Amino acid sequence: MLLPASLLTFVLLGDFACALRLSFEGRRIPADRRGLIRRGSLSGSSPIDNSADLQYTTNITVGGVSFAVLIDTGSSDLWVAGSVPVATASGKQATISYASGGATGPIKSAPLTFAGYTVPTQAFMEVPPDDEHPVGQGLIGLGPSAGSIIFEAFDAADQGNTVLDSIFIQNTTTPNFITFSLGRLDDPSETFPGDLTVGEVMPNYTAVTNQPKLPVTDVSISNQANQHFQILLDANGFIGPNGSPIPISSEVSATSNKKQATVVIDTGFSLPQVPSSVAKAIYSQFSGAELVNDPAVGQVWFIPCTQEVNVTLKFGGNAYPVHPLDTTIDPTIFGLAARKNSAGVNSCIGLFQPFSFDSGSNPTYDMIFGMAFLRNVYTLINFGDFVADSTGKADPYIQFLSTTDSADAHADFVKTRLNGVDTTNNIFNSNNSNVDSTGKSKTIYYIIAACVVGVLLLAVVGAFLLRRSRSKQRGVYRPLHLPAPGAGNPPMYQQGPMYGANPPSYNPDRPYDPPQEHVPYHNPWEGRRQ
Repeated sequence: MLLPASLLTFVLLGDFACALRLSFEGRRIPADRRGLIRRGSLSGSSPIDNSADLQYTTNITVGGVSFAVLIDTGSSDLWVAGSVPVATASGKQATISYASGGATGPIKSAPLTFAGYTVPTQAFMEVPPDDEHPVGQGLIGLGPSAGSIIFEAFDAADQGNTVLDSIFIQNTTTPNFITFSLGRLDDPSETFPGDLTVGEVMPNYTAVTNQPKLPVTDVSISNQANQHFQILLDANGFIGPNGSPIPISSEVSATSNKKQATVVIDTGFSLPQVPSSVAKAIYSQFSGAELVNDPAVGQVWFIPCTQEVNVTLKFGGNAYPVHPLDTTIDPTIFGLAARKNSAGVNSCIGLFQPFSFDSGSNPTYDMIFGMAFLRNVYTLINFGDFVADSTGKADPYIQFLSTTDSADAHADFVKTRLNGVDTTNNIFNSNNSNVDSTGKSKTIYYIIAACVVGVLLLAVVGAFLLRRSRSKQRGVYRPLHLPAPGAGNPPMYQQGPMYGANPPSYNPDRPYDPPQEHVPYHNPWEGRRQ
């Protein structure tokens, strides 16, 4: 699937021992030099591009020809747009279908150099260049081999191995896991955009190996082409801005617990894909929030950029707060014109987007967590350990180490979006009904009741002390709820957030893109371009 246009640049430098470690730092490039924004990526010992926190790319060499490729944990195949003269033809053709568009070309093989590793014979798809597949560009998938179209096309497994399988089989001493961390361009406290490693853990993040091992859930045998790195979100594990869990019921028929959403972990999606009810629960509570069909981005929530949106995700009993700079984004950062809501207020795009494509009548996942979540964790993906003298692997799993501190994140937001002046205490709609009426509304009633009881107790205590002081001919005692002489009135307490009402522009029957025919989610591209 394709993204809106724009690019920002990351430089990725290789640092190799017996395993692969990649670091990258960011810079911006002019809008007139920006190309298509595709799925995010990480890797390589050559320059990496980051498209305004929307993609990560690097250079690889296929048959001596250099290509700028996107690196993607949501797909498994390597393809490049352009000619590789020394490549050997297989006589086979492949097509990778996306929610919108796709890529087609002959399967060939050639020597591959990927960030310090050389694979003598690597299968790839050679795509004829066109407007959607510019010459010299491509994509390298880091997902499970079960989702590989190229692998499926060959009878002999070793002829169609994915890039990572080729590396792991060839280098048996390299542990078969990858790790990565992603940074954000507008984070005032972050000086590096991120790292990717193969078979190595970054020294500052060794604690990731002590975190819960989250098993990768399996799809049915008949649906193996749709196998991804997907894990279960904890029950009541999507905590909204009001501090309460957002109700979720899994649409995955084979799930073990309907209260646990199946989540695909995919570096290629810049905007995490969530059910419309979840996106609404996140954003609708804020004043000025509107659901719109934007011509460049699709159906998204707009929210005034000055409003701080905080959510937390829970996996394996651990809480992972999401930085407020990752829940909304200023559209001008990635080359779009400023957006205003119906009241004329400059607005940001809610990055947790209602599903922009049809996930089918029997989906294998409920959500796709892309870069907006992954910038808040250090991620380890274990492909399963190879067993000696066989290609068998142990069960794969994922581990997350939180890298976002909520207090620091709030300070970052105030500095970046509010020019250092904290105005985040008055942000909620007061005319929306509650999304979680059994939770939040009860809390409000309890607070009101507690306040009433507290006032009555203070009044009784105050009357008693006043009477006592008068009997002792002392000065008048001032009850605690009244201001001291010369002081102003106490601040008014803010009303808690209310939820439920649709914004004026909400129309669930008119999505930006009409439903597309469902295809297995092995595609690495988001389905829109500017």
